[in-house]
Amino acid sequence: MKKILSCVLAFTMLFISVIPVSAEEAPSPKEEVVYGLLNLDGSVNDLYVVNIFNGGAIIDYGNYSEIRNMTTSEKFNQNGTQININTLADKFYYQGVLESKELPWDIAIDYYLDAKEISANELGGASGKLKISVSVKQNTGINETFFNNYALQIALSLNNKLCSNIKADNATVAEAGSNKQLTYTVLPGTGIDFNVTADVHDFEMDAISINGINLTLGISVDSNEFTGQISELTDAIKGLDDGAGELLDGLNQLSIGMEKYSAGMKSFNDGLQQFSDGADKLNIGASGLKYGLSELTKQNDALISGALTIQQGTFDSVNVQLGEMKLGIPVLTPENYSTILTAIPDLASVKIQLDGVVKFTQGLKGYMDGVKQIEKGASELAIGTSEFKSSSNVIAASANEIFNAGVELNSAVKKLRDGLSIYKDGTKTLKNATSGMGSDISNKVDEMLDSISGKGDKVVSFVSDKNTNVSAVQFVLKTDSIKLPEAQKIVEAKPVELTFWQKLMKLVGIL
Repeated sequence: MKKILSCVLAFTMLFISVIPVSAEEAPSPKEEVVYGLLNLDGSVNDLYVVNIFNGGAIIDYGNYSEIRNMTTSEKFNQNGTQININTLADKFYYQGVLESKELPWDIAIDYYLDAKEISANELGGASGKLKISVSVKQNTGINETFFNNYALQIALSLNNKLCSNIKADNATVAEAGSNKQLTYTVLPGTGIDFNVTADVHDFEMDAISINGINLTLGISVDSNEFTGQISELTDAIKGLDDGAGELLDGLNQLSIGMEKYSAGMKSFNDGLQQFSDGADKLNIGASGLKYGLSELTKQNDALISGALTIQQGTFDSVNVQLGEMKLGIPVLTPENYSTILTAIPDLASVKIQLDGVVKFTQGLKGYMDGVKQIEKGASELAIGTSEFKSSSNVIAASANEIFNAGVELNSAVKKLRDGLSIYKDGTKTLKNATSGMGSDISNKVDEMLDSISGKGDKVVSFVSDKNTNVSAVQFVLKTDSIKLPEAQKIVEAKPVELTFWQKLMKLVGIL
């Protein structure tokens, strides 16, 4: 017997080991509508879900305290959280009462009458100044997908005959018969706090309704339509900055030359202070200076022509850019630009650029005129050196004036260079500030759209994580209504019992 029993047990264990463990069955596609019955303070009284399926073999999951077939008389097969039914209906509905009474939102409704908090159950038939405070916040104990993707519409209805002086900031107000309909919209990922005030008498109010839907707007905005011109502007600013850099480089070279020229003039002036002891050498030096300045003045026209070309090119570039901006201003010239741009503060940077170019051209012309004057002075100096004994003091004074003129010219070039350097810093700052303007605008548009629409997360079941094939979930919530208290029952008066004599007098018409 022991051997037989051992064989039977071994065979049984072998049979059990080859039987596959069945996996949890896949849920059927469905939609969920969550109905919530709320107390007057916003807390949940009951939650139940209407599940909607196509007909056939249905598998669903949920922690329900009670389920009810709303379509047919067919029976459910319920095993724990798994619910099965095979129906012939094309569209099948069943209701389940949820064991949990938590929503994705914490809803609180408080009532105040004449500035004192009052229970909603005491408001029926009340009179005074009413304030209803509603607060909706995230319930962190529930899957955040619902809070982040679902918009709420909160609706209150106040009877115009019972309520006056109604104030509801930020609400959408509509007249619905004798009622004033107040509607608030709560966007995904946000809560809300609002107050409704009114003067009331014999107060009663219909239920406050709160509906929640998955909000996916799907708005597509082509930001290229309005960032194209921004790109053109930033390109023009970059070109302006590059041009200012090249102009500054040229001015730096001119400044270096002027430094050398001033240093030479200083040495020349110092030598002239002692020319009485070296008249012959001075005469030779003066002649050489005269020759050198003569050669230098031969380049006057070419230098001035080049400066004017740069000036005209700058004005042409600025006029083209301003023309593309369609500001409707006249063509800028060296004669009119200052008057026109001074009246347009937004184009102050353009005026600064043109100021620098005009000052550069004028400074260069002044420099050439100065060189020409120096050449003339050098000629006179050469003549004077032969008569230095009688005019040495005059020559020294003239040399000093020439030196001072050179110093002033060098100072003017430095100021022009410093001004252009500041202008270059400005164009660089402007270029850096506007270089990413197009992408910044596009990002701001995206942020704006994100703030008014959900995150686009996949729809999930409110009932159970096992329901992985849910196409839509909707919330329909409603509080109790505030009703007038029951009228006190009127007790009917019992008929007066007449005595025998009263009955007799009534019979003969005396009573």
